[in-house]
Amino acid sequence: MKKYFVIVVLAGICWSCKKNNPSGEPPPASGYVKVTVAATETGFIYLDGSYTGIRSPNTIEVPKGNHVIGVALQSSFQYLKKEVNLTANATVNLTAADKPAPKVWKALWIGLHETTGSAATGDCSTRFSKADLDAGFDFYKWSISQHFEKYSYGTMQWETERRDISVPVRLKKGSNTWFTVEPDSITKLLPDIRPGAYDCIFVFWRESEGNCSFTSNYFGLAWTNPMNETIKTGFVTIKFNAGTNINDRINYYKTTDPGVWLHEWLHTTGEYFYQAKGKKMPQKAGDGLVVHAAELYGYNFPWMNWYLDFISGRVPGLQTGSGYLGIGPETFLKCTVRETAVNNCP
Repeated sequence: MKKYFVIVVLAGICWSCKKNNPSGEPPPASGYVKVTVAATETGFIYLDGSYTGIRSPNTIEVPKGNHVIGVALQSSFQYLKKEVNLTANATVNLTAADKPAPKVWKALWIGLHETTGSAATGDCSTRFSKADLDAGFDFYKWSISQHFEKYSYGTMQWETERRDISVPVRLKKGSNTWFTVEPDSITKLLPDIRPGAYDCIFVFWRESEGNCSFTSNYFGLAWTNPMNETIKTGFVTIKFNAGTNINDRINYYKTTDPGVWLHEWLHTTGEYFYQAKGKKMPQKAGDGLVVHAAELYGYNFPWMNWYLDFISGRVPGLQTGSGYLGIGPETFLKCTVRETAVNNCP
């Protein structure tokens, strides 16, 4: 009889446990709550701007208090977010109404009709026609739409002003034999460029034409610390080898190495700018540049997945449990380069 009595009591205790925790899941840690996150489609869950490593729909544990719950939608490349005050387990459903207005980023695109320098054949010039520069500008706008804005999940909206320069621009020849268009060469011709006007300046010029060649060991070049520049803005130059048909060359790069505009712009924000704002970035490559660390983290040419994860803050850390690295869509909604330049951050 005693054995029978003990079994009945234990069974009653177990039944009581199941009633109090019907899911069978362990409760959240002390001071935390469980939040079930869902959105209009599968996406990547962010907590306070950082990727959690979890995709929606799913449940995450969150410290009690005020937080921003975000989801970067996997298919439509849109970012949804809600500010919540969590005191108990909750469900957060994100809809199209939770899409924030994108942050406006401003660019100046400059096409150079003529560049001059001291090449191996002596002083000479390369030239782009108006139609050539139109093609280059379309190439840039294509990348803005397909890469810059898309990879930010719609949290950036770029507004671009175009100003072509018709007078010859003199190239600087460095000790490394590189030919470069320097920022002061542009600001001398466009003296109204001031800090706070642009987030980045993009300059497009011709590498070679006929016997005149300014070939250098780079495709694009970026000045990596905009706050150290006099104009306090990102500065990027694209030295384009147009060959015999610029449209054919552009189409070639679109299919084989489409990230040149994006790569160089990332140097202007990913090397120093966002680190100074507290963002954790990937570690530097052997040449001292963060954006060149793709292979270190297991990414492959043409690096488009690297750029996507870098911009969206989803580069896995090299150490287990070290979290994710990069910028993130929430970050783009905050202070831009031009706002930082004049201490006008919202």
